Amino acid sequence: MSAQVTDVIFYDGIVSKPQPAQVSRIDDQSVLIRYGEAYAQQRRYLYADMQLIGALGKIQPVVELKDDARLEFSSELPEWFNLQRKGLQHSIWKLERTPALILFSVVFVLALGFATIKWGIPAASYHVAHHLPANTLTRMGDEAESYVLKMTEDTKLPKARQQKIVTQYQQLVAGDQPAKVVFRQGGAIGANALAIPNNTIILTDELVALAQDDREIMGVLAHEQGHLVQRHSLQQALSSLGFSVILIMITGDGSDLLTNLPVAMVGASYSRNFEAEADDYALNAMQAQHIPTIHFANFLERLAKDSGEDKEAESSVWDFFSSHPATQERIKAVKAFEAEHTLRQP
Repeated sequence: MSAQVTDVIFYDGIVSKPQPAQVSRIDDQSVLIRYGEAYAQQRRYLYADMQLIGALGKIQPVVELKDDARLEFSSELPEWFNLQRKGLQHSIWKLERTPALILFSVVFVLALGFATIKWGIPAASYHVAHHLPANTLTRMGDEAESYVLKMTEDTKLPKARQQKIVTQYQQLVAGDQPAKVVFRQGGAIGANALAIPNNTIILTDELVALAQDDREIMGVLAHEQGHLVQRHSLQQALSSLGFSVILIMITGDGSDLLTNLPVAMVGASYSRNFEAEADDYALNAMQAQHIPTIHFANFLERLAKDSGEDKEAESSVWDFFSSHPATQERIKAVKAFEAEHTLRQP
């Protein structure tokens, strides 16, 4: 066979059945394709009317022709095949099969993905959350508040007790962003406080009853105030959404357990960071008002005991899945803050 004749697979654009064929050079502008029985049928094509689909991995190059026909090669394009961009496509194909480049690409993609999840998504969520208008938070918060109200019942705290707590909150914690404080019987959520994005703090009767000093309640309210000021709820939602989008782009499906589990894990990690930030906000707010921060630690210890949390059973594995930092970790941080500022006092 001539060096300028190459065996190919030919699709004639009329039927979908592939046919053995031969392609040969006519001149620098065109080729001749022979196909059919004894290669009796012929077609002439200009290079100008061809579109090259380069080789990818083990897939050999394909040439699309103007009449819906196509050529499939069993190896790289022959030297005489004068199609433009052939050299570029062949170089790309060789690079794609280079082990060092493959390894570099894998490492680069993994590093980029890690950096995006670790720093990119949180930074973007922070920026977006702090630049969205207040009415966006109000709409989100109204739905969240309605959901919490359905989970809880009307408070049984006396009006005078409610007013005392609200007054202390406004004087000591609220600052220039006072929130609406709503009292509810916790029921299933028990002793708890929740910061709702529509600038509302929900405080349960059980939490108020658990506190032995109103300064403990102020510590809790300062913690929730930190969530509101730093828009943690919105940051959390945006972070989870961003990670979900990336995961769906990779897997093509966000519905199964293996997809949802990483979303929940990363979401919990972000939440732990937000809880630590809210603790820092609370400690600084209490310190500014000359409220001993040990009251916050005392309340956390009592809350852990009341909820039946086994301090000895806490493990790094469980903490990884938890949306809050381990209680003992938080208590240590509070006591360290208290000790540091006590030493600074004259």
